[in-house]
Amino acid sequence: MTLDNLLSESAGQNSNRTFIKFEGRKLSYAKADHLVSLCTGGLRAIGLQARERAAILMENCPEYIITYFAILRAGGITIPVNTFLTPDEVSYILRDSGTKMLIYSEGFASHVEKLKRSVPELNALKFDDIPRKEISPPVIFDSDVAVFLYTSGTTGFPKGAMLTHANLVSNAKSSARALQVTRRDRFLLFLPLFHSFAFTACVLVPIYSGASIVLLKSVKPFSNVIKSIIRHRITLLAGVPTIYNILANKKLPVLMRIFLKLLLNIRACISGAAALPADTLRTFETRFKVPLIEGYGLTEASPVVAVNPLNGIRKPSSVGLPVQGVEAAIIDEDGIKAPAGVVGELLVKGPNVMKGYFNKEEETWAALRDGWLYTGDLAKIDEDGYIYIVDRKKDMIIVDGMNIYPREVEDIIMKIASVEECAMVGIPDGRGSEAPLLFIKKKEGAVVNEAEIRDFLKGRIAPFKIPRKIIFIDEFPKTATGKIKKTELRKRPV
Repeated sequence: MTLDNLLSESAGQNSNRTFIKFEGRKLSYAKADHLVSLCTGGLRAIGLQARERAAILMENCPEYIITYFAILRAGGITIPVNTFLTPDEVSYILRDSGTKMLIYSEGFASHVEKLKRSVPELNALKFDDIPRKEISPPVIFDSDVAVFLYTSGTTGFPKGAMLTHANLVSNAKSSARALQVTRRDRFLLFLPLFHSFAFTACVLVPIYSGASIVLLKSVKPFSNVIKSIIRHRITLLAGVPTIYNILANKKLPVLMRIFLKLLLNIRACISGAAALPADTLRTFETRFKVPLIEGYGLTEASPVVAVNPLNGIRKPSSVGLPVQGVEAAIIDEDGIKAPAGVVGELLVKGPNVMKGYFNKEEETWAALRDGWLYTGDLAKIDEDGYIYIVDRKKDMIIVDGMNIYPREVEDIIMKIASVEECAMVGIPDGRGSEAPLLFIKKKEGAVVNEAEIRDFLKGRIAPFKIPRKIIFIDEFPKTATGKIKKTELRKRPV
């Protein structure tokens, strides 16, 4: 099945049901499917051919989703562009992918003017400028590439992960089953639509299930998130750890106490895109009496790989079991499969795994071998098959030949009441080793110093894991979905 079929079949089964609510507007499944068809004809009329790329540079809105599916129905490949990127960064993606068409919204007009200078052949237009035309769309297959999702580029330039229709449809199905989603569910979507976790979990999963989406432009102001949960009786909330940390630790004024009572309509919260601190999970569930389900994924896997069981055993610090159809394994430094409980690189296999990186054979070979995706994440799998992410392979710090997994230290630091966020990185120390640096953001009004942090760590971790230096900062550099940019921390003068 293709993504185009997924939408059209759901529209046929849920014709008059609400698909999207956005700023007072409602869009039914039938209306959305019809708009996709009209825009498909328009895109074909202005030159979009099969297998050609078309990019989207828009904030969250229903038109984004319509455009996404219209590109696919026209036989094209969708390039969702990170709206937080600079024009130069966007220009790189357009040139690397060979994209000649860009659909954008008014807020990015100044970006587009700069993009036209660096990509002269670019045909840029707004959604309302797409002609509306009925046509017979081309035949597409589930093995065709549907989307290029550009990875964050933690080292070097970003790479375009090629995801097929089959990759994304299979992941939507397995995720919907894992979360037991039905057409009665209402999702709140405030994460940016260009992000793989947001689009699969909050768009493709609802479409597969015939559920409804309440769409917000962004997470700010946060009061809109709370109001939407109450007003629209949201049943499933997908967010990133930063959001749940705010909710878990926020003081409760009158509005929040009302929110607390009404939150029981939510049957589950899902956390993805970054590691969820164990203390945040415990505090959140104690406060709201709602299960907070941590999962794991990566762009190259469409992205969901594993999720904790909704009704089964949820193990502390685990990201759960692989979703249906997905296998996971751990290999040691020699490439040998590791036994249960041993830390090594996590490998993933399944119908959700990407086709490869666009025009990057060497990187593709490094990531895809013998049917397995080499994730670059250090993890362990217990006797019951539960996965525990230890750290990113590239984030591991080596001090005098000893391995430090930053997440281990970060989880301990997060137990300190005065700490809001933290991150540990390693930088070369000039003698062939690395120096671990710990960055801390204190909670508002909190008082804590370096000596107190060091005293807290003593006896809790081995001496070689103690950070060489502790640096307090006002804000962390972050990605659009709340991940701390450790690459930027490594560049900071200390």
